[in-house]
Amino acid sequence: MVNLNFESYFENTANKYYDPKCIVTILESILGNKLDDMKDEIYHTQIVVSEEQITAYLEKKFEEEAPELKRRLESPKPKRSGNIGAWTEEDIKASSQRFIDDFHAQRYYFEPYTLEYFKRYSNIVRNKVLLLLNIIEKIGNKDFLSIQDFMSELDIQLDENGNILREDIIRLIAPTLYNIDQFKEKVTKANDLSTYLTFQISKDSLYKKGLSEREIYPTESLQIKNLYYDYIKGNVPLSNNQKVELEDQQDRSMKKIAKILLDW
Repeated sequence: MVNLNFESYFENTANKYYDPKCIVTILESILGNKLDDMKDEIYHTQIVVSEEQITAYLEKKFEEEAPELKRRLESPKPKRSGNIGAWTEEDIKASSQRFIDDFHAQRYYFEPYTLEYFKRYSNIVRNKVLLLLNIIEKIGNKDFLSIQDFMSELDIQLDENGNILREDIIRLIAPTLYNIDQFKEKVTKANDLSTYLTFQISKDSLYKKGLSEREIYPTESLQIKNLYYDYIKGNVPLSNNQKVELEDQQDRSMKKIAKILLDW
């Protein structure tokens, strides 16, 4: 993860207004790359590995790492049917060995949802990065009208000269850097065939852990208007004004609930 120490980019820690060009300059300095080049890189970076490549790789590793196990599973002994109480010691050992073999063979099994997970995750983050980069670029060019809705939604404050607050520069850059890092990490991991030897995920495994699909993916929105979810790094943090407004809403809701309970 890139260094998120912004102090060297500002005159002091006061939340003063800066020329909007600063937001592009700071981002490019931290990334060591031009904004247009970063947009182009994010747009064109793709998960290129296929199910066929993954399956072939796992099959090859199975043969290299556990040839005897592979042979046993390809030519299994007939399963003993009937009353388990009538099984011989050899039958019990054979059944136990099959269970152990199946367990170890899971390492070489391709779960298709794993690749789907990487693709969905990276696409969500890609879209957020490109949107954030576009907003930052428009601010830097003082093209505020085209992103007016986003600025209002995120509570980005400008003065009469179109300058932007230090706090808002950081609020936009921090999640942008985090999402770029997450995007590159997911795509790199997905394109590395060795990943599928050590990482598997399926819908069944999620449900068994009491999780839903929604819980394993980042939010598609840039910001969550909720005080309890303001810690999520990939989202634009709430502004101080937004926090005060949400706290006021929360207080009003609590007072209404309290009045209802007292009048019950």
